[in-house]
Amino acid sequence: MRRGALLLLALTMAVPVLLAQEGPAAFDSREWDFGAIREADGAVSHAFTVFNGDTRPLRLTRAIPGCSCISATLPGADIAPGQSATVVVRFTPAGASGPVERNVEIQAGGGRSLGMLSIRADVLPADRSIQERYPVVLAEGLYASRADVRFGYLERGRPAGKVVFIANASDKPMRLRAQGLSGTPFRLVCPDTLAPGEEGRLEIWCDTPADPTVFATLRATLRLTPEGLPALREMPLSGLCLTQAPESPDAPRLRNGPMQVRRRPLSRVPRGTLEIFNDGATDLILHALELPAGIRCAFEPGTHIAPGKSLTLTLSGTAGRNARLTVFSNDPLRPAKEISINTL
Repeated sequence: MRRGALLLLALTMAVPVLLAQEGPAAFDSREWDFGAIREADGAVSHAFTVFNGDTRPLRLTRAIPGCSCISATLPGADIAPGQSATVVVRFTPAGASGPVERNVEIQAGGGRSLGMLSIRADVLPADRSIQERYPVVLAEGLYASRADVRFGYLERGRPAGKVVFIANASDKPMRLRAQGLSGTPFRLVCPDTLAPGEEGRLEIWCDTPADPTVFATLRATLRLTPEGLPALREMPLSGLCLTQAPESPDAPRLRNGPMQVRRRPLSRVPRGTLEIFNDGATDLILHALELPAGIRCAFEPGTHIAPGKSLTLTLSGTAGRNARLTVFSNDPLRPAKEISINTL
């Protein structure tokens, strides 16, 4: 009887490790929901477990946070083959209000991405003035809890929603007027009127197309104002419409070289090349290439790159400052990868 109980205990303890052995480096989970937390209580943290299923040691080298409120503490030493370690993700809710979602990207040696770790929380803000709790001024007397809304990866054909909190800091009622969403996949649900000192919420929805051939960044700009007053600030909305492939040990892995556009002798148009590598075990499929204004590239959607091979793209034109292009592919870790363009 005792022997059977010990065997059952051993199997139970092994479950998280068995679940993690899906690839050379796998996490027990990639998401954590803290539930309801209070801003006044300060930072919260969660430990994600990462398992090294490779035959070589694994070193985590860098954590890239999506914003300054999230950070990750990586293991200080290599993770031996067959062993696991923890990545502690810390979230500081200062200034946050209501439902929030934050991401941090984990990288291994050589800049290899291991994907995103995500946390969610429903933050109860501290008791402060409206101007302190709602730092974004949309119009005279109208404040908001955030400046933009980023949906991240969107599931095809399925609506996704985000919440933004607003408040009337004036001494008069506000009848709200919204502009900028007509003809876009975004829609807004909001109160018609806010009384003086009243707080409310905006529900912003994105109705993603079900068409499997659409790979794009969906964008819109919301202008919300009290009737008769000009907008002092616009609220950008964005989301990535794509198909995310399942993660597996044989999945393709996209890696890119630097992207530089140079003005060459006897040519008025700057030109450059971008090399895209497939470090995975199956074909990398490039579904779409999203270019900034002023940049051109001859590209065939659905291009395949065999394992261990690369593709060189030729780009021409002049990009603005901080310009980026986006590559949509079947890499499950980075199905939409932004690449900076340096114009020299």
